[in-house]
Amino acid sequence: MRVKKTWLIAGALVATAAAWRVINWEYQIAPNLELVTASALVAAVFLGWRWALGVAVATMAVADIIIGNTSILFFTWSAFALIAVGGLLLKRLKHSPKSLVLGALGAAVASSVFFFVFTNFGVWLTTDMYPKTWAGLMQSYYLGLPFYRAMLLGNLVIVPAYFAVALYAPVLLRQVRKAPAKAEA
Repeated sequence: MRVKKTWLIAGALVATAAAWRVINWEYQIAPNLELVTASALVAAVFLGWRWALGVAVATMAVADIIIGNTSILFFTWSAFALIAVGGLLLKRLKHSPKSLVLGALGAAVASSVFFFVFTNFGVWLTTDMYPKTWAGLMQSYYLGLPFYRAMLLGNLVIVPAYFAVALYAPVLLRQVRKAPAKAEA
């Protein structure tokens, strides 16, 4: 893939994910319904690990410049970075579109679970919202369930959809480009 095309794809992934974070934050559409996971996973498979990390971190940086972040910034940013690197496991499924989309479904679940466990641990550890006890940690997980639900359900739809678009959009574009040539012949 040419460098210019790679930058364009990575930029589009960052722009859509960051724009959605800002819009969702501004209008409170569905807290934790996000596109960062899908963007980072698609970048991991189609662009490589450096681009995947770049997409995840750049998305968070761009959006956080606008909306800000909290004391768990380290946990949210590093969770998405680790999800991006974990997306490299999907690369071996790239030869089979059906397997890749199904694998993306599994990655959506695993990423959502990891993000929930890791970031809620961060909330418990770095804030005074919960007592620093086992019961306090469990309370942070319990009270975080509504946010987890939105992220999980969203990722179950969004992540496979991103992969389907990444797989089939180039095929459709090639067919559209060929169509006028056939009509003229």
